[in-house]
Amino acid sequence: MFSPVSRLSLAATLMLALGLGACGDEAPRKAPIEPSKGSMAVQPKKVTPPAPVTPKVEPAPIVPKVDVVKPDPGAAAVAPRPEVVKPAPTPASIDEAMKQAAALDKGGDREAAIAVLHAGVSRWPKNATARVDLARLYLSAGEPGRAKPHAEKATELRADWSTAWNTLGRAELGMARFEDAIASFERAIEANESNRYAWNNLGHTLILLERWEDAVAALEHAVDGEEVEPYMWNNLGMALENLDRLDKARAAYEQGAAAGSTLAASNRQRLEGMTSL
Repeated sequence: MFSPVSRLSLAATLMLALGLGACGDEAPRKAPIEPSKGSMAVQPKKVTPPAPVTPKVEPAPIVPKVDVVKPDPGAAAVAPRPEVVKPAPTPASIDEAMKQAAALDKGGDREAAIAVLHAGVSRWPKNATARVDLARLYLSAGEPGRAKPHAEKATELRADWSTAWNTLGRAELGMARFEDAIASFERAIEANESNRYAWNNLGHTLILLERWEDAVAALEHAVDGEEVEPYMWNNLGMALENLDRLDKARAAYEQGAAAGSTLAASNRQRLEGMTSL
């Protein structure tokens, strides 16, 4: 249905610089890149030999100290690291494991939450809900490569579960596997046409591929109904703006701003007085 593109256009680059709305139900995070730090020059001590002629001592070369930059876990070319989880006590049941993991994650200890739920999944591997919960924890930690096998297993266990397909699509999107992500989001929509998160994520992916018309069609489904997330309006505004439909883009941004999106409000202000891109 869709073919990938090799690069983003200038308009898409500007769009991403301004900030694309979130991918539901939670945006994948990118690993931070720390700036390089150069070491200070070390001045050698002056050496005075006993000979009457003092030789010239060259200063030691300066060797810069560079921080190791971790690769982006979402990059398609980087294979995910082997899954290594610190040991955790085996829970009494998979339901107990999910409860403990949810409480730990809510308290800010995501690593412990992953360990507990991983222990539960290892003992009860055929629980699709636990697999999705574990995949979501990895997505929240910015590790889509580790999320993918658990989301994939969930779709095998419950092929008709829209949420499992949406979670798998988010993992694939985080790994820049755009065509796979599109297929997963479409499966999620087939299972539940009212899953606005899947519609939004499909539109989000199509925006990255510069397929503006298709993105608008998907995002219009995402905002069709009640309890629409503010970022969905912002995404729709972005797609419309790149089609030069500025009146409709402004209207979408206004809806997002009214729902509480500061990004949508900023984009609406940016288009003030513009008649065309």
